[in-house]
Amino acid sequence: MDIMAMVGGTPGKDCGGFCKFCYYKTIDFKKLDTISLGCKYCPPDQIGCDNCHKFKDELNNGFKPASQVLYTLMNILSWHKFLDNLDYNNLRIITASCADIIFYPELYKLVSELKDQGLKVHLGYTSGKGINDMKIVKKLISLGVDEINFSVFSTDPEMRRTWMKDKSPEQSLKALKIFCENMEVNATSVVIPGVINEEEIIRTCSILEDWGVKSFILSRFVNYKDQGLILNYGPVIDGIEPQPYQQFEEMVKRVAREFSIRVIGSPMYDPENNIPYMLSKRENWKYLKRLKTINGEATIITSKLSLKHLKKIFDIIAGDRVNVIAADKDIGDLITQEDLMELDFDEVKEKVIIPGGALVHDQVANKIFNHDKKRTMLRGPFCLFLNDFEVSNKEDVLLYELRSFNALIDKINK
Repeated sequence: MDIMAMVGGTPGKDCGGFCKFCYYKTIDFKKLDTISLGCKYCPPDQIGCDNCHKFKDELNNGFKPASQVLYTLMNILSWHKFLDNLDYNNLRIITASCADIIFYPELYKLVSELKDQGLKVHLGYTSGKGINDMKIVKKLISLGVDEINFSVFSTDPEMRRTWMKDKSPEQSLKALKIFCENMEVNATSVVIPGVINEEEIIRTCSILEDWGVKSFILSRFVNYKDQGLILNYGPVIDGIEPQPYQQFEEMVKRVAREFSIRVIGSPMYDPENNIPYMLSKRENWKYLKRLKTINGEATIITSKLSLKHLKKIFDIIAGDRVNVIAADKDIGDLITQEDLMELDFDEVKEKVIIPGGALVHDQVANKIFNHDKKRTMLRGPFCLFLNDFEVSNKEDVLLYELRSFNALIDKINK
């Protein structure tokens, strides 16, 4: 079980400055409060709640005192203990920041407190730009940090200097190598067309493999609202066209075949475990027999990246009783009311199911779907596939998907 310990931090300020490709770069932080987002947890008469404002609040309010972070974390642990679902042997605390965890002024204090309680500590995102002295690395190692996420971008110092605005890239890369030798490291790189090509990725991956990195996550560069920039006032980098997802997926697959370390794509693509949507792959169609029988009719609203997978599955198990429609978003949890308003309502049945995490108030969604005729709107499960970089085996993936799709079928049959 992973539990997040959010320490706050403001992007661009508490991270050594914006990288050229940072998607926070084109957010107007002063106008965040004017952006209206709703979610599943909003009260019936109010658009906006603690849950859907949490992200905006984290961006705006700077770093939190360690005492506040620990107090919140202890309450979460106490609640899980009360529910009797706290397994300390498999518990990991992820110290997360909207900026860079290395810049957190009370990092040593926070890590020390967590380790004193016998907890595994995973440091969230760092770019390495805050490490200009190896004493920082040695201190974190001595405190017993178990794992860290490191944005390497490239192992070429000049690439880091230019694109990450890293003032001491040689030191950052030296720190990464030492981390790899002493703890588990998940390295990441943003794949920018015309900047980070497959040859550069393979070169970087080869070096990381020699250093002993645990995994290498390749993140697809996004530049437009439909790809996920819902809080941004414009593209991150003018003139750069993001790589089509299918090409990105194929590239991740080719790189993964070249190396023994785990290579994963983001948005979630794990070639080793057939994620996402293991059930949509032809060799796994036999497992569809384990799903419940569909007795009802419904339209399922999904994302552009999930459309082909869900259509394959429901064409087999439901025929014309269920149709799947994609909103104009790559990620289902980033679907907003504007995306729903642009759907072709002639294709929407009397029962419609939206993603569980869609950023729209239930009453707003109901109003949109009932503007032309009476419909029933429901929310599906939060995730239909195992969105977990740490997944251990294909059986876990399969069982998760079977449970999730059966929960969705329950909604269809309701």
